[in-house]
Amino acid sequence: MSKKKVTMQEIADKIGVSKVTVSKALHGKEGVGAKLREEIRREAQASGYQLSVQDSAKTSSVKKVVVFCDSKFFDESTRSYFYVKIYQRIADELLERGAIATLVNVARQKDYSVQRVLLEAASFDGVILLGSLDPAFIEMVQQVPIPRIFVDHYDATKSHDCVLVENFYNMYDATCYLLECGHKEIGFVGTTMVTQSINDRFLGYQRALLQWKIPLRQEWILSDRTLDNEPIDMILPSKLPEAFVCNCDETAYRLVQELHRQGVRVPEDLSIVSFDDDIFASMTKPPLTTVAVDVFDMAKKAAECMMENMKPGFQSRGKIYLVKGEIIFRDSVKNR
Repeated sequence: MSKKKVTMQEIADKIGVSKVTVSKALHGKEGVGAKLREEIRREAQASGYQLSVQDSAKTSSVKKVVVFCDSKFFDESTRSYFYVKIYQRIADELLERGAIATLVNVARQKDYSVQRVLLEAASFDGVILLGSLDPAFIEMVQQVPIPRIFVDHYDATKSHDCVLVENFYNMYDATCYLLECGHKEIGFVGTTMVTQSINDRFLGYQRALLQWKIPLRQEWILSDRTLDNEPIDMILPSKLPEAFVCNCDETAYRLVQELHRQGVRVPEDLSIVSFDDDIFASMTKPPLTTVAVDVFDMAKKAAECMMENMKPGFQSRGKIYLVKGEIIFRDSVKNR
């Protein structure tokens, strides 16, 4: 039987430090004291960790990857817990492969010439474009000769690899679940044309209604944010449907709060399904039935894809990797 491979995380847990600290120590980077560095090296050698200090010196230097994400996903009022989580997982997966990730939040502006100078000067080995970004910023990045991939965003030029959540069919499945539970009047909550993810989820919802021969009613399509991704109050229709499909858990959480204020009970009076399975799914009362995205699989695929793209002479083929989700059944849906 082959011996189980020791990971940086296991070394970090045993010593009581972060995985980043272990990586820096094993790769000879600054920021780790001499005593701690030696302790980490001894533990790595004792546990049989494959990358010794001598080995790392013989191989290529540690790769540096910059992860760009729109600052709107990290602002207090518009924070996306999904992007916080996916970045953390990508950083961990890259560390396991000998690369260090740096997150840079990008605020929208008219000109990105300064960012281009900084990008070129920093000597990054790879770029990950995470989530929807200003097209002008993406265009600037594409002018810099650095390997790049897209995560949770589609490359319109079809020239770079993309790792995407399967938004369309996941939301199709969630809507079909409501239909199978006997719901025939189903609305959608989410402002389209803000992100590709919302658009694809809306289309999945539409596909389910079309297949079940149920007309789409515009009065049951509710906006949850501005085109700048800032949350807005949801205006409920005078006649509510039997159920709502929400583009994300945070939107579902806010919708349930508004329904409760108006005396509408979930799921007794109205059922809800959502998407993401993040912290808002458990915060909502009752807990949400939602589509869980496999963040671990998505981050692993993104890291593998980035490392492949950084190999000398590698030519990107514009491949698309889709990450499937699964419905987590909780208490926000009632059989009719």
